[in-house]
Amino acid sequence: MPLAAQLYFGVKGTYSLAFTRPEEIKYDDAQDFLTYKLDFIEQDVSPGISAFAYFRNELLYLQGEIGYRRVKSRFRATSFINPADIESNNFIKETHYLLIPISAGVRIDRFKIGAGPVFGFIVDQNSIFQNEENFEERRRSLDGGFAFNFGLSLYRLHIDLSYEYQFYTVGDYFYYRADEKGFRNQAQFINLGLGFLF
Repeated sequence: MPLAAQLYFGVKGTYSLAFTRPEEIKYDDAQDFLTYKLDFIEQDVSPGISAFAYFRNELLYLQGEIGYRRVKSRFRATSFINPADIESNNFIKETHYLLIPISAGVRIDRFKIGAGPVFGFIVDQNSIFQNEENFEERRRSLDGGFAFNFGLSLYRLHIDLSYEYQFYTVGDYFYYRADEKGFRNQAQFINLGLGFLF
């Protein structure tokens, strides 16, 4: 007997919590003297909104979304170029994404368990080190990741909880004296979404 399949459309709001660890990088000049210290402090993710399509039958589901996410990454740069006047400055890197997560998996009664890729297309960002000597940013236009999802369907209401692991590291687009000098920490998020089907 064929399994009944249905396709739905809806909107969803998402709250995300970033839990990437703080990290420190030190930069030397050609004579191995300390010139800069860069600290990654934290990330802050704005609440997001998305449109989504939800396809299911009695056993499986497929869900795709298109939405918006803004991520603020906080850094502190300390300059040791002038030892008599050590200077520290705080910077906020603000990135705006067009976010496309895709999830597929199994349905067990009202529950769904799945996983899938997350594509983040950068639509806008600011440059924070344009006035710092020997620093530059070389950033790609796409950030990718993977998410594990758990959800609950209550008629037209969908509650989604996901753990998202980004393939990129925080600030991996920073270059110092033409060498890549980014951080090692992977960006990670816990996302809680509340969706409504039309």
